[in-house]
Amino acid sequence: MGSRKRRNTKRVIAGAGVLAVVCTAAFVVGSAGAAPDKARKHCAVNAGNEEERCFATAEEAKEYAGVQIKDDALGAQTGVEKPTDVVIGTLFKGYRYGGGSITLWGSRPCGKERETGFYFNLPDDWKGKVSSVQGWAECEVTLHSRPYLGGVASPRFPDLTPVLEGQWNDYAESVEFR
Repeated sequence: MGSRKRRNTKRVIAGAGVLAVVCTAAFVVGSAGAAPDKARKHCAVNAGNEEERCFATAEEAKEYAGVQIKDDALGAQTGVEKPTDVVIGTLFKGYRYGGGSITLWGSRPCGKERETGFYFNLPDDWKGKVSSVQGWAECEVTLHSRPYLGGVASPRFPDLTPVLEGQWNDYAESVEFR
């Protein structure tokens, strides 16, 4: 009788061990496909190849973009397409540069010709959510109501625009830098 009780106890312990391994594996696999960390809501994006890296603060994203456009200590370029890369603009989900942000850098300043220098299709979780913009490196910002600069175009925003009013608040799906 004692022997049977020990075997049952061993089976229970072994079963619990297997269950623990299965639960841990399920948690790890489930976590791998989980949504991105919500604390990292400020992203830096290369306008040329759309390589993206996200951070907890807008300052970290801007600093990262700035570092990407400078030579490292050994003189090698880090994450740029050309050594002339510059930050071309920042988009914000909130008024007055609040909420999440996307800071974009490109291969050159926009210049005085005002032809399209760069364009960017907003990610799905940003479509219809831009509420303020900042143009940098001589870039003016134009918002479009559809991807690939389609649909209706906004007036050009020449510089810092803390509040997008009227139809352009929370409306854009793509952005043009001239």
